[in-house]
Amino acid sequence: GDIVEELKNEVQNHGYDVTIIGGSGKRRMSHDLTQYINSSIFVVNNYKPNQNYRLLLAVDNSDGTKKAVKYGVRIAQALDIEVDIITVSKTDEFKDDYMKAADWASKFLRRTNINHKKIFLNGNPSELISREAGDNHIIVMSSSNRNPLKTFFQGNKPLKVLENSQCPILIVK
Repeated sequence: GDIVEELKNEVQNHGYDVTIIGGSGKRRMSHDLTQYINSSIFVVNNYKPNQNYRLLLAVDNSDGTKKAVKYGVRIAQALDIEVDIITVSKTDEFKDDYMKAADWASKFLRRTNINHKKIFLNGNPSELISREAGDNHIIVMSSSNRNPLKTFFQGNKPLKVLENSQCPILIVK
């Protein structure tokens, strides 16, 4: 049968929190899973067991940011890695809610004793997150709450980051 449909049913029937898949060259399955499965998706692109990874935690004013931060903390603790909090503004100014989200994430990481730094960049979020990640980060970001029809035609930030990244990425739902 169709693997996406089978995984979708498996997630619904058993209540899985995260679906882990290998990165595929064409990324079509990753796109489909991200859009149609109700669990978070961890796409293991180019994972190197001996690599010294950092966690790149994408933070903005979206509803899912706090959940992504909490997942990021669990991963950072489990792998004993440091975190880079990245916040990207499309304009030259950072909105108040972007700054508050980054400050909240920093405070949350500090309370859990995770070493971290904050990165603020201006420009295209998808491109800058992918570029900053390089090949030595694990990206953690929230899923998009964009209309599915708009996503079909225009994509969304997590899908664009997935397309452009050369490292593992967790899209938190």
